[in-house]
Formats: sequence, C-alpha cells, structure tokens
Amino acid sequence: MAVQLGRKLSSIKSRFPLHCGLKSGAVMSKKALVLAFLLALPMAQPSAVSLSRLHCEQNPKYFRTLNVTIANNTITADIYLAQGLKAGFRGHIDLQLRLTNAKKFQSLVQTDTDYCELLSSLKESLFRRWIHSVAKNSNFMENCPIPAGPYYLKGYQVDMSLVPSYLLNGDYRLRALVYYGKYRSKGRLFLLECTVEASMKN
Repeated sequence: MAVQLGRKLSSIKSRFPLHCGLKSGAVMSKKALVLAFLLALPMAQPSAVSLSRLHCEQNPKYFRTLNVTIANNTITADIYLAQGLKAGFRGHIDLQLRLTNAKKFQSLVQTDTDYCELLSSLKESLFRRWIHSVAKNSNFMENCPIPAGPYYLKGYQVDMSLVPSYLLNGDYRLRALVYYGKYRSKGRLFLLECTVEASMKN
C-alpha cells in the first residue's frame, strides 16, 4: 500500500507545480490517512461532473462588472474589466475534497502560478490546457497584458478529458484566487476570488 501511495502522489506532483495536502515526512491526521488510503486505490476516470454552486467576489476598482452563473451544468460569465491587468498577477488554486459522511472539505492539492509566465511558457501543462479549453467559449485573453474592456464566457461545460484520472468520485470545492504580490503577505492586492462546488461520478 505504501508503494501504491507513493506512486499516486508522485503522479499528482508530476502534473502540478503544487503544494500537496499530504506532506511526505509529516504526521498525518486520521482524515489525511483515510484520504491517503483512498488515493492509493485503483480508480476509473470520472465520466461526469455536476456543478452545484459558483460564487465570485471582485475588487471593484478592477472589475466593474462580474456576473457568473450556472445553468444546466454550464457556466456563463459577463465581465467588464475597469483597469487592465499588467504582467505579474498570480492565480492560487485550492482543490478540496469532502470524504464520504464528512461535513467539511479537506484540501487535496494547492498550486500558485504566475498567469502570464504560464501563458508565455513553451511547456505544456494541465492548467494551460484548461485555459485553452475555456478560451474556446470566450474572448478571454491568452497573452499579457490584459487590456480593460468587456469579456464573456458563454455556455462553458467541463471538458472531461481534462479531469485528472486520479481524482475520486465525490464532492469537490475549487477556490481560485487572483492577486498581485505574495500569497501570504499583508501587502497582497486582491483582484478576484471564485468558489466552485461540484460532484464527480463514473
């Protein structure tokens, strides 16, 4: 089982430049041990995602309008960027899983990325493929800087081919924070934060 878990965590780390909720060498809590056991089990690729909740908050100095909605398992957004975004803004993503019969979500993986560096990099990554997938249904910029003006996302549905095969069936929460500065610093400039909740099943 230890070998299987090591391979599973190595598989996750190879796909993401992340901080993993299960730290090697650390003493694990009971819930973390359960999560580690589940990650080590054989699993099938999830075949469906059901979106249940989406909530966003914005810095009004940068986002004059931010209307994001879910209907019929599709995401639609109407955005007006009041100020352009120059290079250097970052995205912090926290993917959380709620175990069976548990009341709270537990952080599974976290990653913090310079958005503009990600787009300019020649290296292909899962996050870059997600950006390209969203861009097909929007006028979102795929290069920096991002000028002020109107942006939209129309009828976006989750591309199941981009969902990692190591994710378990269950309830998930994704928190995405966009900001300038350092993630844990007092001088961090908040731009935008969205929380999405969804269930995955085979």
